[in-house]
Amino acid sequence: MTTIMRMVSAVAVALLALVSLSDGASAQTALERILKDKKIRITAEVTSPPFGILDKDGKPDGSEIATARQLAKDLGVELEFVQVTAPNRIPALLADRADLAISSLSITLDRAKTVMFANPHGALSIVITAPKGTAIKSAADLAGKKVGITRATLEEATVPRMAPQGTNIVYFDDIAATIQALLSGQVDCAGWSAFASKSVADRNPARQLEDKFTVTTAYYAIAVKPGNYDLLQWINTWVMMSKLNGNLAQIYEKYTGVKLVELPVF
Repeated sequence: MTTIMRMVSAVAVALLALVSLSDGASAQTALERILKDKKIRITAEVTSPPFGILDKDGKPDGSEIATARQLAKDLGVELEFVQVTAPNRIPALLADRADLAISSLSITLDRAKTVMFANPHGALSIVITAPKGTAIKSAADLAGKKVGITRATLEEATVPRMAPQGTNIVYFDDIAATIQALLSGQVDCAGWSAFASKSVADRNPARQLEDKFTVTTAYYAIAVKPGNYDLLQWINTWVMMSKLNGNLAQIYEKYTGVKLVELPVF
């Protein structure tokens, strides 16, 4: 175990000691339970490349899947994936089906009303993608177009707000359906992450897909259920250490093909 990871483990032990000293009769905390059971449950959305996919053997893979595996390894516990779709990421967390949501969950003010975000560990841009022959250069050109959007995503929170009157927003429950709608011509264009756009374009060269313009750039982070402060503190420590030792940058670049940008800290 590296010196940095020893420090992370020491933080976890120290946090548990503080909780125990402050209230010996208090209910078991989230971090205490995870360490006692030696298992952590983390969401896995496997229809959102490059964040989460199924590999050729049908096993979860992607940048967020790799991040979850690294976190569980550094915490010293077994990892159990809880498969979700984009709309179910937060509900699974709030219903105690998962301990953490690590599913490219963008930080927004609305989401911060229901979950607690750790410091961000990645960044993404939302773009409008369409075939090369589709005349779109800016938001104004979306008028009269059908735009595919996946529910409960950053694009749902941003694209409709900047779309002009006359834009037909078509919603889908998962990104796989959004991808199919664009490839089949059910919609004229789609709003999603630049990473997803590149992945779809690379896999379907005959469609000549291209990014028309960038809607916004945002940051995504691990989310925990409100009140799980000890778990949140450990995660923030882990994020800091994983930036220092290069693990986060290595995972990000491997799956996205681009270097990790400078990340803000709360």
